[in-house]
Amino acid sequence: MAKANGLVYRVSIPRYLLGRSLGAAWPWLLYGPLSSVALRHSDLPPAPEGDWLELATRLCGICGSDIALVRGKSSPSLSPFHSFPAVLGHEVLADVAAPTGHELQGQRVVVDPVITCQMRGVEPCPACAAGQGQQCRRRGDRDGLGPGTLVGYHTRLPGGFGDRLWAHRSQLYAVPDTVPDERAVLAEPYAIALHAVLRSLPPAGAKVLVLGGGTIGLLTVAALRRHSGAEIHLVARHPHQRRLGLELGAEHAYGAPGATVAVQAAVDAQLLRPLLGPPVFSDGFDFVYDCVGSEASLRDSLRVTRHGGALVLLGTAGPVDVDWSFIWANELDLIGCFGYGRESDGRHTFSWVLDDFAKPDGGAFDALVTDRYRLHDYRQALRRQLVAGPNRPLKAVFDFRA
Repeated sequence: MAKANGLVYRVSIPRYLLGRSLGAAWPWLLYGPLSSVALRHSDLPPAPEGDWLELATRLCGICGSDIALVRGKSSPSLSPFHSFPAVLGHEVLADVAAPTGHELQGQRVVVDPVITCQMRGVEPCPACAAGQGQQCRRRGDRDGLGPGTLVGYHTRLPGGFGDRLWAHRSQLYAVPDTVPDERAVLAEPYAIALHAVLRSLPPAGAKVLVLGGGTIGLLTVAALRRHSGAEIHLVARHPHQRRLGLELGAEHAYGAPGATVAVQAAVDAQLLRPLLGPPVFSDGFDFVYDCVGSEASLRDSLRVTRHGGALVLLGTAGPVDVDWSFIWANELDLIGCFGYGRESDGRHTFSWVLDDFAKPDGGAFDALVTDRYRLHDYRQALRRQLVAGPNRPLKAVFDFRA
């Protein structure tokens, strides 16, 4: 049986509580010996029954949801839909390590990490039958494969924070030769952003606000620029994020206090003072894409979405204390976007992504990968991800290439 190195997340209530309560003050609790993550060298789990192929990882992105899990910020309500211990990592670029002579042997692929009924070997649920595997109704099932929503959050399906993994043939998308590795590894996060935009496509001329200058926020700007005629405004904390946002297609970019400045600059809105709390506005943006998911960003998002507008949630929001009055008072459409699936033309979001990456302007994506780490340097990688401020990497990846 093949051996594999992998960064494993282990479920432990004491470690979870320790990291959640003290991790901000002592970050080493989140990546050191007392943390929930550890490097392991062990047998690759046997492949499930069906059309599965072994992959050799090239690059794997470190996602904000991985960091939220390590920090203890993920919602415990979602725990029935995961199974641990598990090798993390769902933003995977890999080579197919099939036997010599196999039609896909050596093919460079990106992986749709969603676990579907097809992968479980059962009849498709209504969501999977509609091509929306991210909404699969069997993700909590304890028979067969067991609970799991994504590769990397499943004890039998290790993710890309390891050098070897299994993937079902239905998960694989061949990468065009013209697309470099550092662009291809962005396929999964760009698919999230693009699916959110295609699901609620703003009409030409709509005023749109993107909150957050991290990877998802910047990729949402890129998706809006390539697939809508909207007027795009970006709120990002750091200058380099605003610069990249403008390069990817935003017309305007604002720093703190961004949402208030943005709505006053973009919309003819009156600022109003309530009896208590931050100001509210008489008008706002047609669409707001919250790519942060914090209490502060959600409060801002609700206040600056116009009456009858749409608030699209892409950020990984855990338990938050937010005044939801604007939802009903302003008759807002609240749209949650978790993943990707079959789009209106019948193609999967990943196909749209690879088409965008292969276009002449695809090089604009290449600046987003800023940090590369070998797996044995995982503590340094996590430490850098946990640093707040302008020195935080934009997109960090684990690099398994020779």
